[in-house]
Amino acid sequence: MYLKHKTMKMIEFKNLIGAKVNLIDLDLKYLDDMFEYSSDKRLYEHLEFEPHNNKKDTEKYLINLIKRSNEQNAHWWFIQLKDTLKVIGSFGIHDINMNRSSCEISYALSPKYWGEKIFSDVMKSVLDYLIDDLSFHRIMVTTAKKNIRSIGAIKKFNFEQEGMLKDFYHDSNNNRFDAVIYSLVQKT
Repeated sequence: MYLKHKTMKMIEFKNLIGAKVNLIDLDLKYLDDMFEYSSDKRLYEHLEFEPHNNKKDTEKYLINLIKRSNEQNAHWWFIQLKDTLKVIGSFGIHDINMNRSSCEISYALSPKYWGEKIFSDVMKSVLDYLIDDLSFHRIMVTTAKKNIRSIGAIKKFNFEQEGMLKDFYHDSNNNRFDAVIYSLVQKT
């Protein structure tokens, strides 16, 4: 998959291979797996969205992600277990700005695999790719201030808090909650 930037520079995104998982292109053939983790309410504890109630919701969301990966300054992968080939999450790079060598990342991992070092494997693969292969200088994450699990995970990779966004998110009941911004900046 290619991404063309305003600077006319093209990125050819590739699948990534980790110790426990592969990061592969999004594909509708993994709809059942995506629905399985997207319908787990634990995944949405700190998100603005509700769990998917049916496969149609998941299909609509997946089609939208595929379009976004193909048309905008973004790319998403599925997180696939190497041993079973089961898809257990997704990982995205978005808001890519090649002039600034910066991007934002976002991710979803099935709660069934929390605490199994899967996320660390994914992050190592993605960060190696973004920094070593694509020469990104700044990588950013925005997450809910109360999302201690996610914050702890990215801090292990030397992400540092840059700021807070008051009332940035809101849930389906319109309850507002703060977000925090973390970044990893390469030393020059």
